[in-house]
Amino acid sequence: MMQRTRTGLIALLIAACLVMVLASLMIGRADLSVGQVWREWRSGLSPSEAPALGILVQQRLPRTLAALLAGCGLALAGCAFQALLRNPLATPYTLGIASAGAFGAWTATILVQGFGYSLAVLGPRPVQMLAFLCAALDMAIVYGLAARGKRLSPAVLLLAGVTLGMLANAGILLMRYLADPERLVQMDRWLMGGVDVLGSEPITILFVGVVPCSLVLLAQGAKYDQLSFGAEMAAGRGVHVRRLQLVTFIIGSLMTAVIVSVVGPIGFVGLIVPHAVRSISGSRHRILMPLSALAGGAFLCLCDIIARKVATGEFPIGIITSLAGGPFFLYLLMRRRFTDWEM
Repeated sequence: MMQRTRTGLIALLIAACLVMVLASLMIGRADLSVGQVWREWRSGLSPSEAPALGILVQQRLPRTLAALLAGCGLALAGCAFQALLRNPLATPYTLGIASAGAFGAWTATILVQGFGYSLAVLGPRPVQMLAFLCAALDMAIVYGLAARGKRLSPAVLLLAGVTLGMLANAGILLMRYLADPERLVQMDRWLMGGVDVLGSEPITILFVGVVPCSLVLLAQGAKYDQLSFGAEMAAGRGVHVRRLQLVTFIIGSLMTAVIVSVVGPIGFVGLIVPHAVRSISGSRHRILMPLSALAGGAFLCLCDIIARKVATGEFPIGIITSLAGGPFFLYLLMRRRFTDWEM
């Protein structure tokens, strides 16, 4: 019976993800129909000649893929950090990774575009590279402060992460002060988060950054299950705890930095999605992690649809996720869904 329930749950989430992807492709300021797109595609017209097909391929498809990849990555990173630290508040945001990555992206943008400095040493993608380096530095400092022999101190980790996140936010304020007004408006909009990307380049960056990292984290699911019994018991069962910690921190910070550099900081996805899925599927990470990834992608696609339709213009998706995520997270708290971490 349990196996049937889990199989049905997986099928339901896959179906929901596919429905959200299809809806995201069709719904917007100009709603499309499947029949209209199909007729234009069958006619042999190019996207530049067919209006509906052009909107689908050039606008809707990139942002839908961006929402899907970013949602999957953020939810999976949040689930992995919560499993590793056995702390329901441990996400790339509460640990300061997202703020550090955003500070890196801001710094690269201001130095290159605002002051004309050359960051060629960082390669052809200085914004993404500096975002990753700042996020990795944040995680290295947090890890170094929280490490206590073979264990991590959850209290020190959260305090260090929050403190470094506040420092990164102060750095962002400094970059805002140095930016010219036109660029300030653009970067402020980016800080609110958005998947309104165009072209294949941002999608390629997200794909290369999210898919391999997700596969690595998904492969650790059985080890996270062992770790839930405690670090010493997991080590006794053959889990190399320190290696697992390093892999999770490095891969999680890399994936978060890539996502933040492309779509900006989008909050609450890595916090509420794993908890919502856990309340349905249980705490076995071999099941919880892939379901969280699917639910995260579907959730961000849904938020993007709402962001397009809620007003005449277009809301930043980060506002939608916060408005939806905050009350839902309080609901989960009131329902006491954190029993797995209660001591």
